[in-house]
Parts: sequence; structure tokens; C-alpha cells
Amino acid sequence: MSNNIRCPKCGAPMILRTAKRGPNAGGKFYGCSNYPRCKETIPIDSTNTSQVNYGQSNKYMKQIDFPHSLIARPRIKDYQVRFIEAVAVSEDLLEKTNTEGIEKEYLKAFSQWRLDFPIKASDFELNEQQCQIIAILEKILTRGKILLSSPKIEEDFKKLFIKEYKENQLLLSVENIVFNKDYKKNKQRQWLDSTEETIFYEEILLKFLGENYKKYVLPQADISGLVPPYSNLKSFINQRVDFCIFHPRLTEKIIVEIDGEQHKDHVVSDSERDESLQECGYTVIRIPASEIIERDGSQLNILESKLFLIKKNYNNIENSPEELIKYIYSIKLAHQIQIVLLQAIQSKLLNLNDISSWHIISDLDELCVFNKKDSLTILKKSVEDFIELYKNLCILYSVDTKEKVSQCSLLSDYNPLDNSKNAILISFLNLSVSNFPTFHVKDIYVPFHIANSSFSIISAPKNIKKPREKELLYFLKYIFRKSFFWEGQYEAIARTLQGKDSLLLLPTGAGKSLVYQLASFLRPGRTIVIDPIISLMEDQIDNLSMLGIDRCIAVTSQIEDPKDKTKAMQLFGQGEYLFAYIAPERFQTVEFRESLRTLTVHTPITSIVIDETHCVSEWGHDFRTAYLNIGRISRIYCESNGKIPPLIGLTGTASRVVLKDIQRELQIQDFEATITPKSFDRKELKYKVIYSKSQEKASRLLGYLGQSLPNLFNITSSTFYQTRQKETQCGLVFCPFVNGDFGVVNISREIEEKLGILNKYYSGSAPKHFKRLEYNRIKHRVASEFKHNNIPLLVCTKAFGMGIDKPNIRYTIHYGIPPSIESFYQEVGRAGRDGKMAYCCIIVSNDDPGRTEYLLNPNNKVEEIYETLKMIPREEDDDITRALFFHTKSFRGVDQEKQNVREILESLEDISRKGSRGIPIPKGISKRTSKYEKSRQIAEKALHRLLLIGLVSDYTIDYSRDEFTVQLSGADKEKIIETYGKYVSGYLHQLGQEEIKKASKYLNLSLFEFIMMVVELLLHFVYGIIEKGRRRALHEMFLTATVSSADSDIRKRILRYLEASKYSEFLEQIVADINIGIEKCKNLFASIASTNESAELRGQVIRFLESYPTHPGLLMLRSLSEVFSKDGKIVTIKQNFNAAISSAINEYGVSEIVIFEFAAWVISNISKRNVELPNELVEEILRAYPTRQLARMFVKQLPIKLNAMPAWFLINILQNKCNNFILKNGG
Repeated sequence: MSNNIRCPKCGAPMILRTAKRGPNAGGKFYGCSNYPRCKETIPIDSTNTSQVNYGQSNKYMKQIDFPHSLIARPRIKDYQVRFIEAVAVSEDLLEKTNTEGIEKEYLKAFSQWRLDFPIKASDFELNEQQCQIIAILEKILTRGKILLSSPKIEEDFKKLFIKEYKENQLLLSVENIVFNKDYKKNKQRQWLDSTEETIFYEEILLKFLGENYKKYVLPQADISGLVPPYSNLKSFINQRVDFCIFHPRLTEKIIVEIDGEQHKDHVVSDSERDESLQECGYTVIRIPASEIIERDGSQLNILESKLFLIKKNYNNIENSPEELIKYIYSIKLAHQIQIVLLQAIQSKLLNLNDISSWHIISDLDELCVFNKKDSLTILKKSVEDFIELYKNLCILYSVDTKEKVSQCSLLSDYNPLDNSKNAILISFLNLSVSNFPTFHVKDIYVPFHIANSSFSIISAPKNIKKPREKELLYFLKYIFRKSFFWEGQYEAIARTLQGKDSLLLLPTGAGKSLVYQLASFLRPGRTIVIDPIISLMEDQIDNLSMLGIDRCIAVTSQIEDPKDKTKAMQLFGQGEYLFAYIAPERFQTVEFRESLRTLTVHTPITSIVIDETHCVSEWGHDFRTAYLNIGRISRIYCESNGKIPPLIGLTGTASRVVLKDIQRELQIQDFEATITPKSFDRKELKYKVIYSKSQEKASRLLGYLGQSLPNLFNITSSTFYQTRQKETQCGLVFCPFVNGDFGVVNISREIEEKLGILNKYYSGSAPKHFKRLEYNRIKHRVASEFKHNNIPLLVCTKAFGMGIDKPNIRYTIHYGIPPSIESFYQEVGRAGRDGKMAYCCIIVSNDDPGRTEYLLNPNNKVEEIYETLKMIPREEDDDITRALFFHTKSFRGVDQEKQNVREILESLEDISRKGSRGIPIPKGISKRTSKYEKSRQIAEKALHRLLLIGLVSDYTIDYSRDEFTVQLSGADKEKIIETYGKYVSGYLHQLGQEEIKKASKYLNLSLFEFIMMVVELLLHFVYGIIEKGRRRALHEMFLTATVSSADSDIRKRILRYLEASKYSEFLEQIVADINIGIEKCKNLFASIASTNESAELRGQVIRFLESYPTHPGLLMLRSLSEVFSKDGKIVTIKQNFNAAISSAINEYGVSEIVIFEFAAWVISNISKRNVELPNELVEEILRAYPTRQLARMFVKQLPIKLNAMPAWFLINILQNKCNNFILKNGG
């Protein structure tokens, strides 16, 4: 392997290889080390490292291989032409094309073809439902360039032609089909403009290229379809070239112009056009008409010399077994026949309402490949399979169908007296009959991919009644080759087909992606998939391509050229891509919204998929505000003809707080929309905690990697970290930072230097000393190398691996504590996807327990925590301070955020007037932004606060200029209060009413100051609910990691946190109770009969508290359940008890007498489990609320053994009064 020569496509090292076949057989070339995933090659004489060395100019990395909308003159007058790049293959051949080398140009020649068919009026019509079913048929049959055949076609033709074969002969058979010169060729002439063109096409090219030449010659092609977008040749609109000569073994792309007398009048313009074509990579050869007539001349000689090797090398093809060629070729022909049938229906040349009267005729037997019997079998089975596919779609859509039998005939048996009105001829040899419409199929080759010309649907998808599972199993096998559904898949697919929203919560590796993929194929239109990270998009697209589904695009920052990004949007708007993968921020751009408007005019959106939906909550409130707009914006811009496509949320897990937040933000309120598994338990994952001081973490990590981990697998260290393809023991080390001692760069270097383990690092943002675009390419390559087992260990931030489909990750190590239990579960869930044992370790540091107790105390404000963190020297940080570093970057405090909103408001100027405003990022925000933050994110968050209260109705972002376009609603004060109240009520109804009362007190203020006061209320609410909920989640993760290091204990806490239990319904009732659920709390706790039940209740209360972190009843139950659990912590009990009293009085407006009676009841129950703690609680509450009323109630309510302290408190009050009385009266 050469470290100097890098792949121009993916940046990986290139390896010197030897060509096994083709014109360069035996010769040397450089092939990508990421093969078979990357099949890029470099000729041995082209390895100038200054051109291909990674990290230099890398112009190849920036080029996107967009398909061309190929346009050319039909071969016959009064016909039309459609160019297609799609071929069906067997499952084993598809796998070979994915995993073994075949020249990509050969695959184009194998899959590209043209269909010429008549322009003809017809009496046949398609109703709306039929149009939708035909659109679905087209999606399925054209879902990729090299796609999986129908399972039945594959099975039947395998039985027909072969018994056994060697797998290494599959790709060779493809080459035989592409280049074989022995098949009978068509003889009908091409529609050309002159005698000279006819002579050139029929005689000269035959001589130069051989009998198979017509496949490689494209006459009268429009220039617009040959050149890339934005080239200056677009000015030559509606102009054609005479002949394109393209061959997969020809490096030059040749255009031939036959110059007659008319050329003399256009010398200058022709010269300009030729230069522009040459700039686009074409070789233009102009041949005078006189040379054509003479069949000789200098220009003809030049052309012949360029084509000489092609004709010569026809005999250099190694032959594959004839029966194997027939098998592969028959599947290809069957697929072409089915697309012809589809086109005939779309063109209304076949009556879909009377399939039984179809008469399909073909000249297959005259190809000289199959005998007459086999030819008729191929035709019949192709038609029957097409009808079977159509019938199953009709069943799905409740369209009445009867058993249909169509007549199929060979042209050689054709009866000229047959005058059926429902018949077509499918000709592969350009033969025709006068009675029927003829569809001419001809294989072609062009050196670029061909854009798909899709059937326009116009109407929105029809929702269907709930399908039966067996109806969907047919399509599951047809498209994905799977025989049954996994848990939750059928239910979610069925809901989507009914047009209903879904939230699918299934463990990692449980097949969530298949839900939206299959559902999308069974609804007409296109699918938008919102993914949080680029690596996940690339992984999804890669997985689909392995199934022969490649009409997908990821519109990301990896498309560096703005023109390419615009082209991607245009192609999406045209319906080229079945799946468009985007980041949520894309919805905030005008360009993407416009492409959606363009698309939905002619093609609906089938569904909006939010992959890794937990990011809506976890990231939306932090640094990716765009996530909070998806539910609103996607429903507006993806609507088609008044119908909104269903939303599908997919995640490996979501706690109750995250789930509720997702439902709220995505506007999914249907109770049945959430689909969960029976259990979240991943039995194959084994948990372990290693306790360590921060300064000793590196040593602990090295010891675990070097000895402990290999021992767990009973493998030596030297063997454990070797790469062995699919058997590689891959692993992930998660670090909290990119740079610094605890960052991926440093840890990766430590592992390599100290242990000699091959590893690389991956992070979302670029490390120091890297440019962003340069690092984007590096991490793309690293992700690919890890996925394909070229490196065994990846040191990464949490930006890597979300949803990645890699089965052999055998271990994860967290080098810092995750921010929540569900984050931990998500990240460790990347291991063990093959069902085999995997180990998940956390290395935890809690260097200052007293400091940790203060920082995680929910009664302390985030502003106080921020100030405390600022005073801690970096060398004294531990896991908690490092985790809270990120937390305080997202939640800087109410005052700071209020100032940000004020500056946005000032930029908007007249906020009372409805309309659009363009604003930059306020200078004040930019000045206050630290190096860890982005001013645009801070400004957007402030803008989103104004959207929540209704002052702003929408906004878009110009990311290249960091500018916002804001739509002001013109809402008055009353409307703003109403909007704010609805937002708060979405969390808790009784709080919404309280907030409306508070906001109404400010109606007398000016509009500007009124808005600022409502914003302040909003911020206090957000910090009370969301900020406190996040800190509580971190606290619970901390407890999970520190209470016990045993696998069983950690597993129990995780499952009790994630899974609903018998207590969930009771807790829902407590939250809904307007009296904070005191009596319900008492009744619920009275039912607890064991420490295990208490631990189960604790897990559920923890989940609910993340949604309602200030709810007094839940906080009291949190204290009680902690007391009665085996591993209860005193500090947790105290914190929640005190928080309950404070919240009840200050936030929920509960009277002191009511909450104090409740507190007395709680203390009485605590005394049954702990002797000393009740007295401490009584002392603390009397210190905080030193009133006789409280002390008297405690004396009355508490057990006698706890009466001493409140009694002495009352005696002290009486004594003080007596002393004061005596002093006052001169005693």
C-alpha cells in the first residue's frame, strides 16, 4: 500500500492491483483500499501524487455525479423516446456488483436502454386510484439502476436455465451480455437528416465498430442532456449534435458532426460550440460530407484510429457458461418487458380496466439467444409477474380485481388478422406490425447516469384502510427479500399507509429504517428523511444501495459547490430522488422550501421521517433550534392538494420527558401513535463501571483496553485488535471533547502510542489545526474505513454512530459520563447488533463528592452553577463539571437570554406591523459569543422564543450570510397571551392558566416592554421545566453509574427508567390532578409492598420528573421511593423533599397548611425506614419556615418519637415571648 497515493473519491490509500480481465488484463493499476465499497481506480501512469494526494486540491471530491436528463430524437417519426437506466438482477448478482470489482462503465452499459414508442391518441383512461397504483408500480420497478428482480422471476428462471454455477462467473456473464457481438441485431434504419448521415450510420460505423455498434452510437442528441448543469453550453438550447460515440472501453467521449454546405454559414458559432463541448470533456470531430460520400479522408482516418481498439478487443472476452448468460439475460429482459407494460399503461395504449383482453406480442425468439419455447416462457412469466404485482397493490388499496389472464404470443406466430384494440408489440429488433402500437427496446451506453422521467401523480396519496399483515409480506419479500416482520414494524407501516403519524420506539438494530422504506414504496410520491448527522445519512444510503435502491440523495455540507447543491434541489423538485436525506436546518432555507413547492405540484410527499427522533428534544432546546420547527414547517410545505403526509418518528429509546417533548414539538397527539417494544432489554449487552480519578483515567482506559477487554473474549491482546473483515472485534471509545486531555485527538494518540492499537478518531466539529472542509473529507473516509472493518477501534464523540448499521461492534467505552440514561442507552446500543455478546464500560470520575452534590441539587439555579464552574480550575474538573460545561453553554441563564431577545426585538424595529423583515445577527450577540458557541445559534434561539409567544409566525435563514428573514404576525397583546398560555398548557394545563394570569398583569405596558415581560415569564418557565429536567437527567445517570458497578444493577435501573410499568397510569393521574395529586400520592405509596416495587416506582417517577421537574407530588414520591429502595441515597431524599415544598409554595400556589400536612405525612413514612433522617428533615423545614403553625401541625401529625423537635421549637418561642414580656415590664 502506498501512503502517498490517495483515492480521489474517498481519500483512502490506494493499493497496487493487477487487472484480471478486460483490455488491460494483466496490467497494473491502483485500486482503492476501501474496495469493495469504493471501486475507484487510477491508471498506473496517472498517479501524479500532486493531483491525487489527499488533502491537496482534491477537485474530484467536490464533483457530484448527478444524472443527466438525456434528450434525443426518436428513432422513428411520430414516435417519442424515453431513456432508462434500470436493470433487474438476481440477488446473488446484486451482491457481487456490491462486493466485487466490475468496471462501473460496464454496469452503465448493462443497465441503460431506450424505449421508442408511438405518440397516439387513445380512448383508454386511468382514474385517480389507478394513477396512484401505477405511480407506485413505477417506483418499485425503477427504484435503482441495478435492482433486485422479482423473487418469482428469479426463482422461475433459475429453474428454467441453470442447476448450478460458480459465483465468480456472474460478473463475467454481465460482460458477455454487454459486449457479445453474436446476438441478432436490428436492421431498421434510424430517422436521420441527410444521405451522408445515413451512410455514416449504416456503413461507416459498422466498419469502424463492428456489428454491435448501434448500442454505442446515439444520433441527434440534445446538447442540454450531454453537459453538466451551469455549463456555458446551456446557451445552445434546443441544439443537437449529429452523433455521440460512447463506449465503456473508450476513454474519449466522441461527438461527430457531419459538415455539409450549411456549415460554411456557421463556422464561428460551430467553433464556439465545439470549444465548449471540449471543456466538458468531449472530443469533437467534424467530418466533411465529401469524406462521407468518398468513404475516405483525414477526419475519417482520425475517427477510425480512435475506435480501432474497440473492434479489435471484441474477441478478448472470456466466455461465461451459456446457460448462466441466459439466466441473467432473461431476468434483464423480463424487467424491460415490465417497464414497457408500465409505459403502455401510462401512455393509455393498454387498457388497465380489461387486462384479460391484453395481447402482448414480442420478438424475443429472434434474438438468437433463446429457443422459441423459452422465449414464450420468458414473455408469459414477465407479464404474469407484472400483473401479480399490480394485483397485490390493488388488494392493498381495496381496488376490485379478478383473476386476470392475458394472451402472450411471439411475433413469429403472429396472425396478421388479429385486430385487438388492447394489444402491443414489444420489439428488441426494431421490427413492427401495422395493427398494434410497437414499443422498441434498445440497449445503449452513455458515460453518465440517466435521470428518471417519472409518471406525474398530481393528486395526494390516498389513505387506505388498515392492511392485513400478509398483504404487506408480499412486498416485504419483493423489495427487501425478508420473510417476516420484526416487533413493531407491521404496526408502524400500517399506520403510515393509513396516513397516520407514528412514533416508533424500538431498540437499536430492531429494523426501524425498514418501516419508512417499505411504507414509502407503497405510497405514491417521494420521502423526506431528516437525519441529525451526515454519517447516518451516508450509512442509510449505503444500506439502500446494497438492496439495489439508489435513487437517494443526501443534501449536506459535503456537497461543497453551491451550484451542485442547487442542482440537487432541482433534481429533487423534479422527482428524481425517491428518498431525500436532509438535516433539519434545510427546512429553514428558502431554496429547499421552493423545491418542495415545485415537487408537490406534480408529485406528493409520501411521508416525513424524523430519524433518531430523540434529537428533537435533546438537541432542539440546545444548539439545533431548527428541530423545534419541523412539526410546524414540514406540515406546511409538504402538503399536497390539502393533504398533509404522515410523520414517522424513529428512535432507539425515549424517556417520558423526551417522548412528551417529541409529541408536543412534532404535533403528534394520537395516543395510539406511539409504538413501543415489550422490553428495551438488550440481553447481549453487558454493563461495567470503572471508578477513577480524572488524572488516572487514561491509565484505567489503557489497562482495560490492553488486558481486561481481550480477556473477556478469551482472546490475546495481539489477536484481539487485528482486522479480520467481518470477524474484526470493533469498538468505540466515546470522549466528551474533540481537543484537550479528554478529547478524541489526544486519547486516540495515547492508545496508538502506548498500546500500538490501530485506531482513528471522529468528531462532528473539526479538531484544532484542521480546516472544516478538509476535515469533512477525512471523517467521511474514517467512517467508511471503520464501517468496513479496515480499522478496529474508533475514538469518537457522540457525533458518530447514531443509527449506524454495523453488526460487529463488540464493545463501547465511555470516557466520561453521558448526559442521561437514554443517551447512554443510545450510544451503547451501537454494540451487539448481531445479537452476540458485547461489553459496555463507563470510566467514571467523581473527584469532589460535596461539589457534585451542590452542582446536581435541583434547588440551585443554573446561573449559580455557571458561576461555580467558572471558579473551578481545569485540572480540578471531573465528569460532572465537564458534563455541566456543555449544559451551561445551552442554558446561560434567564437574564442573558432575555438580553438576546431584546437585541433581536430592536433589530425588528416596528414589531406591531405585520410583514417580513430581514435582519443580521445583532452585534451584541456576536460580541458575547464565546469560542465554543455560534452566534447564529444563539440568535435563532432568541428568535424562536418570539415564535413561541406568537409575535413571529415564521423565519428562514441564509446560512451563507448569517441573516434571518422574519415574518412578524402582527399579533396584539391578547393574542400573545393566548399563544403563550397554549404553549405552557402543552406541558401542564394548570400551569398554563397560572401563566396567563401572570402575563395579563402586564397589559398596561407598551408593546415592546409587554413582550419583554412575557418573554421573561417564558424563560422562567423553560428553565424551570427543560433546564431542570436536563440537570435531573444527568443526576439520574450519575446515580446509575455510581450506586453499583454490577451489570444486573445497572440493567435494572436502565430498564426501570425506560419502560412503562403498572405505576405509569397512577402517575399520569397525579400529574393531571389540579390539587397536585396529594391523596393519589398517598394511595399509590400505600400499595408499595417491597423494596423491589419501590425501586420500580422510583424508575417511573424519575421518568415523569424529567417532564415535570417541579411537580410537588412527584418530588415527594421521588423521596419516598428512594428511601424504600435498597440503594437509596440520603442526599437525594433531602433534595427532592425540600424541592417539593419550595415548588408547591412558590410555583404551584399551594397553601402552606396543605403542603406542610403532606410533608408531615411523608416524614412519618420515612421514619418507618430511617430513624435519623426524619429529625434532620424536620429541623431543615423548621429552619426554612419558622412558624408556630408549622410546629403545631408537626406536633399533631408526626409520630410521638418525632415530636420533640417541633415541641422544643414551640417551647423556645414561648420562652422568648416570656423573656420579652419580663424585659418589657422591667423584670
